[in-house]
Amino acid sequence: MNEMTRTLLLIVMIVIVSCSGQMGKIFPPSLDDKGAARMNRVHHDDKALALVNRDALLQSVMAEFKPRGISAGEYDYGGIQIILGMARCQNTDDTYGIYSALTAMPRERWEYKRGEMSYRSPYFAGYNGEYVFWITSPTNPMTYAAFYRQHGEKILDLYEKLRTRPGCSYHWKILPAENRFADSVIYIRSRVIGGIDVVNAYGATYQAQANVAHIYAQKLDSEQEAKRRYGNIVTQLAKMNKTLTGFIPIPGTPLKACHWQEKGSVSVLCQYRWLMFLLVDMPSVDYSVNFIRIMFNNMMKVREEAMPAKK
Repeated sequence: MNEMTRTLLLIVMIVIVSCSGQMGKIFPPSLDDKGAARMNRVHHDDKALALVNRDALLQSVMAEFKPRGISAGEYDYGGIQIILGMARCQNTDDTYGIYSALTAMPRERWEYKRGEMSYRSPYFAGYNGEYVFWITSPTNPMTYAAFYRQHGEKILDLYEKLRTRPGCSYHWKILPAENRFADSVIYIRSRVIGGIDVVNAYGATYQAQANVAHIYAQKLDSEQEAKRRYGNIVTQLAKMNKTLTGFIPIPGTPLKACHWQEKGSVSVLCQYRWLMFLLVDMPSVDYSVNFIRIMFNNMMKVREEAMPAKK
């Protein structure tokens, strides 16, 4: 065995030991300090995914975001089964996507260092960087114990050390804060909304007069891709027998936009450079234009982040 081979083996061993130590902190023998929530076993990769996929929402979330790695621990809490899962994703947007899919508009929310945690029955979840975790009980979904948050903070402390990715992409900042339901922001990698394919989008829920409306800001790879997708959606809507009306929400801008009537609401689609906005369940076109103007003002605030100066 030459020196280079020995060095490589040593590096591999260090990584394995390091990872196993980190896993031991995420999946301890007991989730609480009193030993009441005892670990039965921990699964990784395909076995962990099979366990997690028993939950219908988690199954759809895993299929959408396709994490790079996944582990899950089974715990017994006085006869109640508790599942603790964790995943490492491609980027922070995807981790926020899993986190927000489980806990959007939560009952409780805690910011912790550069991450956060939320509880919305039956899920407790948290994220930081490219790492996300969740806790749920398949045998008693209403179970919520104090150690959920206590152990969650320990996990986020570890994620703080492991974090290798920057924060979420800038386009969540384009969403209006006005009339927005607290903590309703979600991230969508690829999902069908009202028959329309929505990709790489941040969305939120709004009180729009008597309607509960939704706004989605999508960021495409290029202006050409955004134009192509806009055209495809218009064609798709026409095939769905939607009567589309083109209009200019903000004069003087290279903006493509159309609106169509739904039952009791209006929907609007806009394309501006490499961004697309979808507004659904709006009370009127004029009301939608107010939100679009706010989004344009927000775009000016993130201009340097969206278009960094070339060095």
